[in-house]
Amino acid sequence: MKTTAVKPMKCEFATEGLLWIDKIATGVGLIIFNSEHKFAAGIHLLRGKSRGDFPENPAYYADTAIDHIYETFKSKGINTNLSVAIAGGANLLSTEEQLSVGQRLISTVKALLSSKNLTVKLEAVGGNKLRTMILNIDEGKIQIS
Repeated sequence: MKTTAVKPMKCEFATEGLLWIDKIATGVGLIIFNSEHKFAAGIHLLRGKSRGDFPENPAYYADTAIDHIYETFKSKGINTNLSVAIAGGANLLSTEEQLSVGQRLISTVKALLSSKNLTVKLEAVGGNKLRTMILNIDEGKIQIS
């Protein structure tokens, strides 16, 4: 089975097999999927808002990444019936500063998704462990562990 791995600050699109985001810690893993078209996007976010800059790599910031994903789906005529899952924002170092970094990124991602009328259907955020997200595109199932 084909596996598409998503590395930190990268965005991957897939139409078959597994879409895999591994070692999500303070950052946020995000999967957006349309089961009817079997089209998915995965991103491993580490930074929030770009402050208006549009970097060469749109996956560098949450706002430019989500805009990039949303526009890609829209350009393919896929802008409804989207499943959204997020994971991450963990506090691995047990400091207040570390906790606030993950929580701020989670809040930013949720606000950006809401601005696109996208609702999170599955989430595993906070806590103090690494997470993995796997979407089986063929079966239409997302697993977070």
